Amino acid sequence: MRPWLLTLGCALCLAAQGGPLPTLHHLVLHEQAGTWTVVARLFVQPGQPPVVSKGTETNKVVSGGLWLQSELRADMGGQAFEGHGLSGFDTHQGAHVGSWVDGSDTWMASMKGTCARNCREQTLFFESFGPNRKVVTHKQVHVQVDHDHRSLTLYVQAPKGGFVKEMEMEYVRVK
Repeated sequence: MRPWLLTLGCALCLAAQGGPLPTLHHLVLHEQAGTWTVVARLFVQPGQPPVVSKGTETNKVVSGGLWLQSELRADMGGQAFEGHGLSGFDTHQGAHVGSWVDGSDTWMASMKGTCARNCREQTLFFESFGPNRKVVTHKQVHVQVDHDHRSLTLYVQAPKGGFVKEMEMEYVRVK
């Protein structure tokens, strides 16, 4: 049975209990549930090869099908890396939203954006702090290629405008 059919059945049960119904925006995120192998390429220096890291991401649908909870564990240059995210669709704002925290710094990314291609591509923006402690804007583009493959590309806003690729991640579902 397709995962979204099971999800739709759960959503109808929740609605019968008086809870909010997950929208198409929520149901598309459910396809990301499960365990994924991740290969990340971090572009540290222009013109230099990227730093490659590998890890595992585990995602699960939580809170009545409205949110996707993520946990990423990876080896980043010989150091253990752990990150946690929460993503969903805020019907009040009419926007995809998310948050991300990890052990690389003390700030929390709060993301907001839109979707395209039947919601199989989400583009979200968030702010962080650069090395000089100035606020920097990031753009994150997540694409659900098919049931077993995803990609995420992270861009940082350049000082003179436009966005420069900072990292790309490829995901393959663990069978």
